[in-house]
Amino acid sequence: MDCDFLVVGGGPSGTTFASLVANRARVVVLEEHREIGVPVQCTGLVTPRVVEMADAQRTVLNKLNGAVFHFPGEQRIEVHSKETKALVVDRAAFDRVCAERCRRKGAEIRTGERFIDAAFGVEGALVKSKSDGATQEYNAKLLIGADGYKSNVGRSAGIEGAKETVRGIQLDIKHVEERQDMVDVYIGNDVAPGFFAWKIPCKSMTRIGVCVSKGNEAPVGFLSALLKRLKLEHCERIATISGLIPIGPPSQTYAERMMLIGDAAAQAKPLSGGGLYTSMLAAHCAAETAISSLEARDFSAYALSSYQEKWRAEIGKELDRGSMIRKAYLRLSDAKLEEIGKILGKPEVCEVLSTGDIDYPSILAPQVLKAAPSLFRFAPQFLKSVFLR
Repeated sequence: MDCDFLVVGGGPSGTTFASLVANRARVVVLEEHREIGVPVQCTGLVTPRVVEMADAQRTVLNKLNGAVFHFPGEQRIEVHSKETKALVVDRAAFDRVCAERCRRKGAEIRTGERFIDAAFGVEGALVKSKSDGATQEYNAKLLIGADGYKSNVGRSAGIEGAKETVRGIQLDIKHVEERQDMVDVYIGNDVAPGFFAWKIPCKSMTRIGVCVSKGNEAPVGFLSALLKRLKLEHCERIATISGLIPIGPPSQTYAERMMLIGDAAAQAKPLSGGGLYTSMLAAHCAAETAISSLEARDFSAYALSSYQEKWRAEIGKELDRGSMIRKAYLRLSDAKLEEIGKILGKPEVCEVLSTGDIDYPSILAPQVLKAAPSLFRFAPQFLKSVFLR
């Protein structure tokens, strides 16, 4: 089968790309699972702009105005805003909304079809897939890899993987939080080494999870300890999900007749692990490049390199800054984290933190350092670099 663009992956990044180009080209989306949105591998915590981008207001479960950060030594910092800072969405429903829009725009989505391999040549990308045991073949002008952190599309084009991955596990439990407008974030090497844990109120249920960096014990043990600490270990479990988050994009997210978007390009935010906003933004950049290449009939690596220039212009600095701050964070002991918690708990610092944007968290770094210059002593080289960039 011939098509202009073949997209591997039916998540929000893949279907957003397809929606944007479907009126100008023939687009086919391959999704290996039988059902869009399953399995879920996301906390579902996003900014209002993400919901607006997808026109997915009906998937919102709750609105959040701030966060409570729990540092080692029982240090507790509450950051609150009068504005809605984040929304909790039903991620499976969110994915389906994106897919429905994709179909309305004219793209074709084929579920239960798994990408096998691709060969790239002057005539196009020859793609093999499998559905119900039968092999399918496609000849596409351009192949889009939106197939997650393992990205077989990227592997077929010789693209390196993420610089780092963190492992996570999350539960939905039958428990109603007294306060519904705040997310709890737990920091410390005893709680979530190399990353953090969270507790998110979702009206009639609560979402609680842990992520840890590579080289540590499996996150399930840390989650069990957190549940016990919060006296929630006996709550009925509604759903359990687990997975990896790729952090640190490869040096190149394109090749001859191929582009990677979302987790396939490791475009998740290094500080939070969130990837919906960055991946959907990257999908817009990829769509612009794809249409330009279609019009010019040029799908060379050189022509497609403009995609990377575009997404880096939009979110590259944020990902770089986040990675630098993360490197500094990984070097901190619980004793140092406790000291940092005391500094961040000062009213003037909390006031700065309350203005934050979880899609661009590192933007606050210079303002926080200005309000609390004593933070420099914990990681002077990294923080000075962030401050001066």
